[in-house]
Amino acid sequence: MKEIHIAQIIEQKTGKKLSRWKARFIERLIHEKEINYILRTYGHLEGAEFLEELVAYFGVGIEWIHPERLPDNGRCLFVCNHPLGGLDGICLALMLHRKYGSVRYIVNDLLYNLGPLKTLFLPVNKYGSQRREAIERLQAELGGDAPVGSFPAGLCSRYIDGKVQDIPWQKSFVNQAITYERDIVPLRFEGKNTRHFYLLEYWRTKLGIKLNLGTALLPDEMFRSKKKKFKILVGEPIAWQSLKESGKKAQVLADEIRSISYSL
Repeated sequence: MKEIHIAQIIEQKTGKKLSRWKARFIERLIHEKEINYILRTYGHLEGAEFLEELVAYFGVGIEWIHPERLPDNGRCLFVCNHPLGGLDGICLALMLHRKYGSVRYIVNDLLYNLGPLKTLFLPVNKYGSQRREAIERLQAELGGDAPVGSFPAGLCSRYIDGKVQDIPWQKSFVNQAITYERDIVPLRFEGKNTRHFYLLEYWRTKLGIKLNLGTALLPDEMFRSKKKKFKILVGEPIAWQSLKESGKKAQVLADEIRSISYSL
């Protein structure tokens, strides 16, 4: 498995040479050595096998709350809040795979570039136009039988109105559920990043800084989550027919389902 060298990646993208101290700082910030150790040790695995080893490496515990609400037929769209920005997606994908024997998870392009997980992850570009092949694969998987998971916020939770929560959910998952006749299962992932992460994002937004500083901290936040215990709360499935027949706009339905998730 090819290792990552973040300084080289940045230099290639910017066309500028990083000073030695800047390169070392960024390498430590993203835990480059530890990430490369994981890739060397488990990079020969793919999909769920890699997920199992990754979760074992982090030593995290994951538990369903109200697992009886999970439908026997996994051909649903599982939607969830996004408090951690990385490890929550890994845990959810693994738990759905354990339950149903297969899973596809909609993630941003950055996560999709984790080679061993490309068979499970469906890329959505949050920072530019969608590639045609990515759109076609997403449509094919939504039309298939595997469970599909999604973080409708598209971004990690932020400090908003005095509490940690997602930004408003995008309506696309509602349209996908209706188009591909998939019931929606609302989930809530219990977990938080460090206070430092949320304060940084809060002040970045407050001061109008466009550079997404929080994203740079997500690898560090993930490694700080070692040995933690997480709960995934399951809501009652929502029939796609009820969404279609409601007469409500997709964004209104998305807002309502977001509220259901946070009420669990």
